[in-house]
Amino acid sequence: MKKFYLLAVLAVCAMMVFSCKNEGKGKNEIKDAAKDAVEAVQETAQDAVDVISDAIEEVGDAASQAASKAADRAKLEIEKLGDILPYSTVDVKPSFEGGDANAFVKYVQQNIKYPDNALENDVEGKVTVNFVVDANGNVRNARVVKGVDPELDAEALRVVSAAPAWTPAKQGGKNVPVNCSIPVTFKIVK
Repeated sequence: MKKFYLLAVLAVCAMMVFSCKNEGKGKNEIKDAAKDAVEAVQETAQDAVDVISDAIEEVGDAASQAASKAADRAKLEIEKLGDILPYSTVDVKPSFEGGDANAFVKYVQQNIKYPDNALENDVEGKVTVNFVVDANGNVRNARVVKGVDPELDAEALRVVSAAPAWTPAKQGGKNVPVNCSIPVTFKIVK
């Protein structure tokens, strides 16, 4: 577009200069005509610069607004992720039935049922279960991270997954999900 304006201006200038016939006119009149042509070219060039500057400014404003909107959307998405993604450390840890982690260990011990097949085969060991206490205090995403035996693993997972709601963790005064882990020891007492 810029090249078009420049060529058009030069063409107009050339036409004005060459269309001046020296029919008894003096050199001053030809110089004046050339000067007028140059001024016309300069005005047209300035108009082109103004148009281009305005277009750049409009594009810049639109880009700035789009970037601002994108940043606002990203902040909202990050806040949403904070409600979904569990924390590893928090201001206030979750509590189980008004107690601490020991209260949950006691709950697990009271509700474990040693699988018959594991008892008969003297299978013992420690199963580690990771889980999330969500922002509502519910246990979710329980999984065995260190198993011993499929039956013992399944029993530990069953008890942890069936746990009643906790008092949720807090970060910045807001309920948040948090990662938790518990070792479940299976020991045969003879």
